[in-house]
Amino acid sequence: MRIAFVLAGLGAGGAEKIVNLLAHHRSGKGDIVHVLALNADSPTSYFPYHSAIKIEPLGGSTFAFPRVAQPIQRLSRFRRRLVSLKPDLVISFLTKVNVLVGLAARGLNTPIIMSERNNFTSQDTHLVWRLAQPVAVRSAARLIMQTQDALQSLPPRLRGKAEIIPNPVTLPPKIARVSGQGTRVVAVGRLERQKGFDLLLEAFSYVAQSVPTAQLTIFGDGSQRGALEHLARDLGIADNVKMPGITKFPLDWLGAGDIFVLSSRFEGFPNVLLEAMTAGLPSIAFDCSWGPAEILSSPNAGLLVPSADVRSLGEAILSLVTDSALRNKLSTYGSAAASARYAASSVLQQWDDVIAKSVKPPSLKSTYGEGAETPGAETPRAERHA
Repeated sequence: MRIAFVLAGLGAGGAEKIVNLLAHHRSGKGDIVHVLALNADSPTSYFPYHSAIKIEPLGGSTFAFPRVAQPIQRLSRFRRRLVSLKPDLVISFLTKVNVLVGLAARGLNTPIIMSERNNFTSQDTHLVWRLAQPVAVRSAARLIMQTQDALQSLPPRLRGKAEIIPNPVTLPPKIARVSGQGTRVVAVGRLERQKGFDLLLEAFSYVAQSVPTAQLTIFGDGSQRGALEHLARDLGIADNVKMPGITKFPLDWLGAGDIFVLSSRFEGFPNVLLEAMTAGLPSIAFDCSWGPAEILSSPNAGLLVPSADVRSLGEAILSLVTDSALRNKLSTYGSAAASARYAASSVLQQWDDVIAKSVKPPSLKSTYGEGAETPGAETPRAERHA
């Protein structure tokens, strides 16, 4: 079977990571896999791909077109690629990409699985996208949501085609952390308002008053960097805070902290919280929609504090900084809970089941003339690339 995975780019985000994992998994099962990146200008990916998987950047130059016409030009380019590719199945990720796929695939009779990865009830979306989304989503064979709250947020007429598949834990087997004194707090994400790092800085200033040696490292980059650096100076904690940007390799940030904090105002599904817990980092999260409450539902898996409650977050961080027994308990129970509930093998099987229900009887591979490109047994396991 030929599968086209469609996403926006090839960066360090959660959607890019799950596409990488699924692409290697399906390639290893013998499928011909294409990864179409609508906004990428080159095939360079933060998450490495095996050579058997075809990475296709469809961004290219649109400077010859007026700005208002550029989305239409890219949509036309994408549709032409789908027509020539003739995939047996298209799997798309994120709201805007789902809309573009639904529009580009109209009349092609190609099964589509659309996966929503963000909180579409909270994210800012232009009116054009909000109007186009219901039309595009109707063309999907299946809708993949990551939490029960996300599924319940769908219009009732769409819930029948929706299924819940969370993200899996995909830590490499040799991940190592250096134990510290409990004073190193780490957070990860785009430096944008959604991630709530302004709230985290305010909470951390409360911690630094009691423990002046405490350190906060925020990994990521984005438009709010300058504002966050200014806020750290205003709070008097600039010397306690580092923002080194995006790590060179996935999960390098795990060695930089003793405590992990998720301070988001909203989420689709917080991958970094799962990664931190699985690696044994005692974790704290705002009870934002969606995801943290489900991930931290097991007893002693982590600390869940009221959404956007800065004082409660500061008190939770301080409790872990000053209590090694509590850190050890959350580390042990959190790792066990995340590993058991979100094992990659279980999540990938759920994807396989949805794919099997979505596809029509596959066309003969010979009609594409690319049977020789089917990856062989040497394809690495997906976990090595995630």
